[in-house]
Amino acid sequence: MKPTDDIRQFFRRAAVDTRPNMDESVLETILTAHDKKTDQPPGAARPSLRSITMKNPIAKLAIAAAIIAAVVLGLFEFIDTNGTSGVVWAEVVERVEASRGVIFRERATNDRNAHAEGSDYSITYLSPTQYRSEGFKKGQPWLTMYDNRATGKRVVLVHAQKGYVREEMTLTDKGNQKHANIMEPRWWVRQFLACEYTELEPKTIDGVFCEGLETSDPALVPDADFRIDSLLARLWVDVETGYPVLLESEFTGQHSGSMVYDQFQWDVVFDAGVFEPNIPADYEQM
Repeated sequence: MKPTDDIRQFFRRAAVDTRPNMDESVLETILTAHDKKTDQPPGAARPSLRSITMKNPIAKLAIAAAIIAAVVLGLFEFIDTNGTSGVVWAEVVERVEASRGVIFRERATNDRNAHAEGSDYSITYLSPTQYRSEGFKKGQPWLTMYDNRATGKRVVLVHAQKGYVREEMTLTDKGNQKHANIMEPRWWVRQFLACEYTELEPKTIDGVFCEGLETSDPALVPDADFRIDSLLARLWVDVETGYPVLLESEFTGQHSGSMVYDQFQWDVVFDAGVFEPNIPADYEQM
């Protein structure tokens, strides 16, 4: 094969999937420059393709441009928003189900309790069988609840009154099960993906690139204890890890309010002491 053919083949491989018309023009410029250097003295060693290319500034510029163009075009194809979603939603369910423990913050408003004392937010620690929720009001501990779903034991500390309650939970009780579901992010994810939903435009939440779903399907809350006329809920998932980052909802009806779960930490392995009720010595049983 002649050296000119070598260059032509090499360039066309490097310039694949770029701009054909421009590539041919650049290629002809390279070949013209190459032809001007072919009148070597008789017996001179024929320069290699690499030395011809790399010693010629036009050739180096053209090949560099072709490679950059190929990379850029490939990158645009990779990040094309019309491409396949980065989150496989069925795998999100599997991931949260396999999580050994989770910590999250919960904030809720409800006009039914607008005039009642309650926490501004709570931090929940949740394993497959145990639950601890720390409620705070004006930055101070307000209520702590411990549920051991394996033994059916519950302890509630009411910090403002320096009191506590011990009680037995009936694990089959509908009210206890409803409470367990509402405070269980895994249950929300399962419910969400069982509803009719639409995909949202990706966005960054607290520095994390997320994809989301939105639903107004009342089936999201099948056992609500009051009439819901409208509901709008969103689930946002970290594209990289596949774990939920934010769950938010708003509702109107017999009562109106909102709910936000965020600040998630997934697949946490808890020490046993996290779920051991810590009753201060000066608290009295209520």
